[in-house]
Amino acid sequence: MSVAVTDKFIDAGGIKFQYREAGAGDKTIVFLHGAGGQSPKSSRFPALLGENHRVLIPSRPGFDQTPVGDCKTVKDVVEAVAKFIAAAAPGQKVHLVAQSAGGLIGCWLAVLHPELVASLVLSAPAAFAVRHAPPPGAAPPNLADMAKRLYGENPAWDSPPTDEEKQQTGKNAQANMGRFAAPEGNSDLKERLGEIKVPVLLLVAGADQMVPEAAMRPYQELIPSCTRIILYGAAHELPISAAATWVKLVGDFVDRGEYFVVNMG
Repeated sequence: MSVAVTDKFIDAGGIKFQYREAGAGDKTIVFLHGAGGQSPKSSRFPALLGENHRVLIPSRPGFDQTPVGDCKTVKDVVEAVAKFIAAAAPGQKVHLVAQSAGGLIGCWLAVLHPELVASLVLSAPAAFAVRHAPPPGAAPPNLADMAKRLYGENPAWDSPPTDEEKQQTGKNAQANMGRFAAPEGNSDLKERLGEIKVPVLLLVAGADQMVPEAAMRPYQELIPSCTRIILYGAAHELPISAAATWVKLVGDFVDRGEYFVVNMG
């Protein structure tokens, strides 16, 4: 089954959101991207998820072609994304799937807007990762090494990112690093994780070189209903480095919630 992935725009709360849409179905998945913005357009996971669900992938304020608007803090972004969900999936509770830096927004949405959220998948979430400055004079990792850290040895895309996409990813990460104010270590979120009442699936990349496994502990320790699964050998960008397994797990969890059973056949 071939599912089309289309680029769209929608006005929500005074911001014109760029987003991608794939598939159809009774349940809507909203995918929240990481610090680099939208995944490469040739990525296969949106169409794979769209085989059984409606999938919405918004570029958050300040990323890609979505303007930053009046957003100055993390919670401003959360409110903006809540307005996107209300506009793009009116009257529905959606299933949030949050990758890396998107996990911060996904958790806050579940805390502040439970009326919009049916379940939450945290995919290699980065909110509690400690950032260490590189030693003076250290050379930054080259692009090939960075791509391997993110996407692994066998990325699931039809072609590698274009030069334009690579440049946009770099701009996204650079422009949004530190743009939105938040307490050190996102301590305010940690204090409220216990308020998340929906089923939560925590997916850990077993070969993650970007976010250490220790940064995953608060979710499992503090969220009342949180199931952790490790995808061994997978690199940080799980939807691309381990697409088939990741899509299977996400789809089953969306369909079955806290009662899902892992059976990879």
